[in-house]
Amino acid sequence: MQEKRKFVRIEWPVVVHYKTLVEPFTKDQIISKNVSETGVLFTVYERLAKGTRLDMQIQTPFDSLPIFAKGEVVWIKEFEEHRKIFEAGVNFIELNPEDRKRLKLYIDNEIRQRKSASD
Repeated sequence: MQEKRKFVRIEWPVVVHYKTLVEPFTKDQIISKNVSETGVLFTVYERLAKGTRLDMQIQTPFDSLPIFAKGEVVWIKEFEEHRKIFEAGVNFIELNPEDRKRLKLYIDNEIRQRKSASD
């Protein structure tokens, strides 16, 4: 199967703080499964509805300043039925140019480091 993504998505466990932008308000701190310049995948312990908008702070391991983004849940699926654990795919809908540039730099650096480690 050929990859159709325009942007590289890498498995990268970064801390994501999120809160919903509409009632009922919920918030949590979770670890991402993967991230790209346009979105993030993470595990949640509540079912977020498709279309839910989130205010997020993404904490990368190399910077004390988080990346601030607004996102929208584009899909959600139950990961472990008996434990009520879900995976949520979130697209960034607002990410200022400076934060987008920083995120791209972090992803590119991580890809280079992994490539050089495997050589």
